[in-house]
Amino acid sequence: MAKNRFIWSFFNWKISVQIPFLLFACFALIVCSSLAYWQWQRAQLADALYHDYQTQESRPESALSASPEAYQKVTFSGQVKNHYFLDNRTFQGQNGWHVLAEVQTKKFLVLVNLGWQHKQKKLVLQMPLPSFIEVQGLIKKPQTGFMLQEAELDPKWPKLMQQIDIPLLNKRIENELSPFVLYAENQVGQLIPAPIKIENKYYMHIGYAIQWLLIGLAGIISFIVFSRKEYKENERKEKELVN
Repeated sequence: MAKNRFIWSFFNWKISVQIPFLLFACFALIVCSSLAYWQWQRAQLADALYHDYQTQESRPESALSASPEAYQKVTFSGQVKNHYFLDNRTFQGQNGWHVLAEVQTKKFLVLVNLGWQHKQKKLVLQMPLPSFIEVQGLIKKPQTGFMLQEAELDPKWPKLMQQIDIPLLNKRIENELSPFVLYAENQVGQLIPAPIKIENKYYMHIGYAIQWLLIGLAGIISFIVFSRKEYKENERKEKELVN
């Protein structure tokens, strides 16, 4: 056995294994396996979400409750109390904003995504919103993502948001918003509705999982081939020294 190298034998089939290379191969295999499992988990989640979406979409509209189900189809009317803009939203390749309105119903204060409008030079609506609206659409609880800086540090927040963070918004306003957003499917004013549309990404994530497994398998094969070639080369050199 040479320094940092040893021989593995499989039914008289031998390979020369370098310890650093072995450690790297094991690490790469663990990473690929972990990523494959992560994509498999995402596939299961995507399939479950899509199933919930299809189930709710097929059901008739219902009245708004305090704890609606994800993607539940509801309808309600109420008074528009305030509005905000959600930045970096596109429609047919054009950059713009989504208009979010605080709508006060008889029981709840709800944030409603009314749809898309062109980005303006100032934070203003293209057309004023009605004081009282009736909307129908699907319910979704917003998920916050990673931000480079805290939203409160932006001088335009909360009038202009990069993402919907209802708990954070509730710290700024007087009344508490319900912990979900209604995505309106009917048109309000000149705004273009931005309803929820979900595609089943199950097979996409399964494809990624298989891809990571194949990368890991390719790594194992490369490790074996390289180690086998090294063993043969070392064996040849040893025979030359003996002769």
